[in-house]
Amino acid sequence: MMNPGLSILPDAFVERTRQILNPTDFALWEESLIHPVLTVRWTGKPERAGLGAEYLKEQGFTPESVEWCPEAWLLGSVSRRSVTSLKWVAEQTLFLQSLSSMAAVMAMGVEPGHDTLDLCAAPGAKTSLIHRRQAGRGILVANELSRSRVMRMLALLKRLHISDIDILTGPGEMLGKSHEKCFDRVLADVPCSGEGRVHLSDAASWSRWRESSINGLARRQTALLESACRTLRPGGEVIYATCTMAPEENELVVDRVLRRARTPMEVCEIDLPLEAGRPGLASWKSYEFLPELQRTVRVVAGFGMTPFYMARLRRTE
Repeated sequence: MMNPGLSILPDAFVERTRQILNPTDFALWEESLIHPVLTVRWTGKPERAGLGAEYLKEQGFTPESVEWCPEAWLLGSVSRRSVTSLKWVAEQTLFLQSLSSMAAVMAMGVEPGHDTLDLCAAPGAKTSLIHRRQAGRGILVANELSRSRVMRMLALLKRLHISDIDILTGPGEMLGKSHEKCFDRVLADVPCSGEGRVHLSDAASWSRWRESSINGLARRQTALLESACRTLRPGGEVIYATCTMAPEENELVVDRVLRRARTPMEVCEIDLPLEAGRPGLASWKSYEFLPELQRTVRVVAGFGMTPFYMARLRRTE
């Protein structure tokens, strides 16, 4: 019997999700909607990160460390208010952020000295983590189309005491021309249908969902990914990411870009040890994806994660 929680979601959305996920992962998704898990990461001095876990324990939480992101902790299914009311969270020494969001940055393999582009950067949480991974070495460009979202991003970066980022305001689709072969790493976390960000307590997170809008989003996502590929230097890598489960916005976008081959790219493995990671789909409905898309990663709900998709592409020449 369907849980009453899911019954408030659009029937077409629930049934479509049932087609995409296997029964086990569908049950994990349902459980995650009923009992969402919160995650925080440390933004203070790296050498003092251990203080974050100590502070959380003192405040009555049971922080669980994350193997692949040592400055992050899972807090379990706790109330959001109990976390946001913490002094260190209000000051943003501890930053409330989705674990899937952190995974997208960690999958980039950013190292000090890498020149990096965040193609669709607002509201800036991933940008700030990229900046941290650079450790003060390398250019970081953050681009965002919406001026109002840029203002929100600037406010966040100011609170995190980050000022050495080049901010661009404009369509990411144009950067392939203006910034061709400029970057070692690119994050293309593109606008999407947001199926992975559904909250049962927030009707706005799902009330506007329409299956009919997915193909239009996919066309824009394809243009953004092709632009991101052009901005890479040979040997550079892009992480294409969405917070949706829709194959049309995930595997199909990557498949289309690879088949067009406007920039020579290859699919690389994503090395993070994600319990919630699954291989990319081999097919959707009657369409067979390129075999190498099995190296892309579908993040399912559970294990502290929310639904997400990541593909790691390397420019070969």
